[in-house]
Amino acid sequence: MTPSTQIEVPTALLNRAQVQTASDARDLVTYLLEQYVLESDKGRRQQAYEAYFAQLTPEDAAETTGLLADFAAADAEVDERLER
Repeated sequence: MTPSTQIEVPTALLNRAQVQTASDARDLVTYLLEQYVLESDKGRRQQAYEAYFAQLTPEDAAETTGLLADFAAADAEVDERLER
């Protein structure tokens, strides 16, 4: 059995989002929670990168930064697809 949680969403938010049914409301809440988790994950990743780079020698940091720059376009494409 899947655990269930009930939350109250302000009517004004549902009206503004043009939510007409309970299913639409669930979809909206699911979307908002997923976006929150993605943003939270991005923040944790950023902190991890900063901690990693702080412990590198300047030469290693420059090499790693260069490698990241080489893959920046591919990373941006993946991020764009995840945001859809």
